[in-house]
Amino acid sequence: MKLIMLDERPVENISPKPTIFLPSIAERKLHKTGTYLCLLEDFFPGVIEIYWKEKNGKTILESQQGNTMKTKDTYMKYTWLTVSEESMGKEHKCVVKHDSNKGGVDQEILFPSIDKGESIQPRSLEMYNVTPLPLISPSLSKEQVKLINGFFLDALHLHLVNNSAYYTYLLLLLKSMVYSAIITVNLLGKPTLFGNGKSS
Repeated sequence: MKLIMLDERPVENISPKPTIFLPSIAERKLHKTGTYLCLLEDFFPGVIEIYWKEKNGKTILESQQGNTMKTKDTYMKYTWLTVSEESMGKEHKCVVKHDSNKGGVDQEILFPSIDKGESIQPRSLEMYNVTPLPLISPSLSKEQVKLINGFFLDALHLHLVNNSAYYTYLLLLLKSMVYSAIITVNLLGKPTLFGNGKSS
């Protein structure tokens, strides 16, 4: 009996195809922040390095990334950058290092400032107000929409958990301070506890 391995890899290496999403209006108004999302699809091999910078900046910005996921015979990955209200007026870029980039040059995906992106008509994805750039973004499949919706649900869940932990800590700290004050008053108010045992 022979075991035959079928190689499912593409014939050649494929560079990532980006789809970009701008911050939603609701996020900008409610949280005074903006999240830029870059979805990289249909690339092979699965080894990829991604980082964010301001358009003409040299500093690498703090960002988050999802896991690299296999889809049929290629890979996909998403990354996002959350910026303050002041930084939304600046242009940002997502820099992608991949073996298949044309000419071996890093792929730079430019995200316009919100002022420039405002003129582009927003399009919502099911229940989330994600603002893609229609000229750059191909139409999304249901699987991709579910992935993006899942990302926003995960981010919202993480935000709520962090807030809950913060307020729980504050409540416990306040409770400890009140308890300490009560114990101190009781101990100082009754000198007979530590005195010679005589009461007046």
